[in-house]
Amino acid sequence: MHIVFGGSFNPPTLAHRHMIEKLHETFKESFVLILPVGDDYTKPELISIQHRIQMLKLMIKDMSNVFISDIEAKRPWLGTLQSLEELSKDYGHLHFVIGSDNLSGLFSWINYQKLLADYPFIVMTRPNSLSRDEAEEMFRHIPHQFRFVDFDEDISSTQVRNNLSHAAKYLMPEVYEYIMTHQLYKEKKNV
Repeated sequence: MHIVFGGSFNPPTLAHRHMIEKLHETFKESFVLILPVGDDYTKPELISIQHRIQMLKLMIKDMSNVFISDIEAKRPWLGTLQSLEELSKDYGHLHFVIGSDNLSGLFSWINYQKLLADYPFIVMTRPNSLSRDEAEEMFRHIPHQFRFVDFDEDISSTQVRNNLSHAAKYLMPEVYEYIMTHQLYKEKKNV
């Protein structure tokens, strides 16, 4: 099974790593393909994809069956469906991972109905997010296939960026060191 794990990974946290471990534990013999969004994706405080790829490499350096795709670094951002269609040429049938906290935002994604119809979703449950029943109800009129995986870790990249001085406990040591060395995510000073 090939599983695509997309996101900004801005920066990649221990929750991202633990999510990959949970996917491997749940779907034995699976391959996880990490898909960081490109630089032209409109998201505040998004640092260069080259930095994010380097941090991802540090995060997965000792993991097997995990790969990083740089397709969104090589072309303009065209949406998740386009990326999955490109990746499926090399990897065959793909599953897409999403956190339950991101499900309600799917309605604004490019070609979200085709994305839901064409690719099975692995939904990682998150604390204080949509329940399974709420998610199924929300998408009841759209063809989709959701497979839910319990995941109760609540670390976000936003937390890390907003409080860098206390971020080490949420990151792989090598990722934290990379951030410090390259002076990424400078803390905002109140003036």
